[in-house]
Amino acid sequence: MRLNLLALSLTCCVSIAGAAQSGRQERTFALPAQASVEAAALSRAGNLVAAICSDQVVRVWSTRSGELLRSLSESGQSPRAVEFSTDARLLAIAYQIVAYEKGAIRVFDVTSWKARYEFAAPVSPFIGFALAFSPDNRRLAFFDINDQIWELGSGSLIDISPPFGGSSSLSFSTDGRWIASADGDAHVRVYDASTGTLQSTAQGFLLEPMAVAFAPDGKSLLAGGIDQTVSVIDRKTGKILRTLPNQPGLILSLDVSHNGRQVAVLYGSGEHFVDVDHLMLWDLDKGTIVADFQKSGISITGGAFVGDHYVVAAASRNELTLWSLP
Repeated sequence: MRLNLLALSLTCCVSIAGAAQSGRQERTFALPAQASVEAAALSRAGNLVAAICSDQVVRVWSTRSGELLRSLSESGQSPRAVEFSTDARLLAIAYQIVAYEKGAIRVFDVTSWKARYEFAAPVSPFIGFALAFSPDNRRLAFFDINDQIWELGSGSLIDISPPFGGSSSLSFSTDGRWIASADGDAHVRVYDASTGTLQSTAQGFLLEPMAVAFAPDGKSLLAGGIDQTVSVIDRKTGKILRTLPNQPGLILSLDVSHNGRQVAVLYGSGEHFVDVDHLMLWDLDKGTIVADFQKSGISITGGAFVGDHYVVAAASRNELTLWSLP
């Protein structure tokens, strides 16, 4: 159903007048010949970047020295998602072992590079696209065919699956008390992260939300997706408080700055949603564009707010390049 909705919603991007900025190139990492980057994650401090590469290797670099710190590969297993813990001491990787049938998640210690925790997905369709650590690094939320919150210490699971349609994005509040999901039935739900109890449900989306992110104060969250709208939602009631204007395409990811003043919005191409080459920084209070990053020949594979800047990870041929905005 999700793919059908995507196909129906692909329209030409709206032209937006704003202060377009090309970004400042910070560092480039070379990959082996014939290898390319499919997805990337930056640590919150900006000192590490991990990339899922087309040769089924996850490579981790120091962004400061440019040194390749580790290459992680599991024979016959395809990495599908990667995420750093808040303190960057852990790196979670979701693997697909048998396509759409069997998967596993391993959480590596970044110092020793040994797997500290491992979860084998039950025999059911395994997607493993969404990973999110709680701020205290005690929980890892993920999506296979169901949404689960994994208590890393005890190994217990809390199910927060929507009635149908699965989820595209998961986000913890900054205090770790709440978790939000962007669901395939065109709802955004907020749960108590320790019990899985549903607190609120946001409705009213024309099409499926693909991204969700909490504001730092935990009182509101943002959601966006196929309807090309970024909505600000009250966490307690699920009421949509307001929307940002003039979104240029379907929204694949949202990232709110540490001070809550800006949001980074990643868009799928108006012609083909898997061509991800456009990112905007928005001022949340004013509803205006702070920076507009788009370059031909690259694919945006990740990003994060680091200090006063947003750092974009972009893939081109057999390279991964970091750009700083604004």
